[in-house]
Amino acid sequence: MRTPTRTTQEAPPEGAHGAQNGARPDADVTPGPETGSRVLGIPAADPETALGYFLRARLACETDPYDVHHDLAAGVGGFVLVDARTTAAYEEECLPGALSLPHAELIDTVLSGLDPDPVYVTYGWGPACNAGSRAAARLAAAGFRVKEMIGGLEYWKRQNHPTTTRR
Repeated sequence: MRTPTRTTQEAPPEGAHGAQNGARPDADVTPGPETGSRVLGIPAADPETALGYFLRARLACETDPYDVHHDLAAGVGGFVLVDARTTAAYEEECLPGALSLPHAELIDTVLSGLDPDPVYVTYGWGPACNAGSRAAARLAAAGFRVKEMIGGLEYWKRQNHPTTTRR
């Protein structure tokens, strides 16, 4: 029977950030002494990288309550609003015209009944709710074009846009 051996860990060098509590020193995100800045301690991306991230990644996958409300008010088509919260939450309050598709119920039989043409715009309760993200991921995995409305119902309401009830 082997006896477990103890190893001692060297203390991190003075001034090393992130080495405490088992964190990887190379994953440090605290400001270095060279800048003293939390904003600039990690260099900004070059313009091409930033464009790829913001335009081709984030804005291609996200929209916001202001833009959704604008398009609904202007009668712009081509997208379907998807409330990804529970059916009970949807019935209590939802966005006008939203379709209830709880993320936990997006099974193949439900997905096979959806129109493949529009963009599906998913939302959850708010920033602390990932129902919209989960539904968007499931829809994308099934081959649908999707965007998530960031902020969800909470930020829709903060902007004083109308809601409806299904009860």
